[in-house]
Amino acid sequence: ASTAVYGCARPFLYSRTTHEGKDRYVKLGARYGYGQNGVAPRFAHPVTLSETEWAGILDEVYVKPRKSFLSTGSERAGPSLAFNENDRRYLARYLAEAFLKARPDELVVFYLSQPREPGVTEIASGGLFVEGRQIHLVIANYRQPVSMSFIEQRIWNDPLRPVGDTLYDIIPQSYQTLRTGRLWDLTQSLFGQVSELIIDHRASLAFPHETSVTSGPVRLESRTDHEEGTKLEDQLRT
Repeated sequence: ASTAVYGCARPFLYSRTTHEGKDRYVKLGARYGYGQNGVAPRFAHPVTLSETEWAGILDEVYVKPRKSFLSTGSERAGPSLAFNENDRRYLARYLAEAFLKARPDELVVFYLSQPREPGVTEIASGGLFVEGRQIHLVIANYRQPVSMSFIEQRIWNDPLRPVGDTLYDIIPQSYQTLRTGRLWDLTQSLFGQVSELIIDHRASLAFPHETSVTSGPVRLESRTDHEEGTKLEDQLRT
């Protein structure tokens, strides 16, 4: 594993490489200089989750194209898996390894790229951390088309910083909550918003078949729903 420090102005970024290839990586990253009272965030790391468990968690992350006036009908498509099979295998393998090594002031960051068309690269980048019993998946760039090398290098150097408009929405499933905003402590961006998916991974792993693909936030049963169901059952018994 290698160590890198870059950025002469606050904050400076520090990383330890878990795996790095030509077009992808998984690293342990820390950002110092900002945060509450200038103190780096503290996470519940290290974390022990197997490669199989990480694969199961990634199997439940769904996205849907965002509507725009330039859309050509793709927005009518239903939610689909955020990561293809190769990316899920890659991330699951190295997330398991990285979280075993992660310190409380480090989060795990990732970068995935693939050619989209001549002169254009499609990039996904973000990070993950654990607080309490919940996994937080922060996606700063998702299937972001990049044609300029310096923008590509910027994402490579800082995968938590969004570089353009959000083209896809994350669709939360069972045991998931979506939060969208400006995570100043992590992304250091005044302009771009990031999507943060909060996953109750223990519940998700315990009840994997309860996850269903939805087109919006999961609806939780209310007390009124339960009472009405009980009355109906009583009527049926009568």
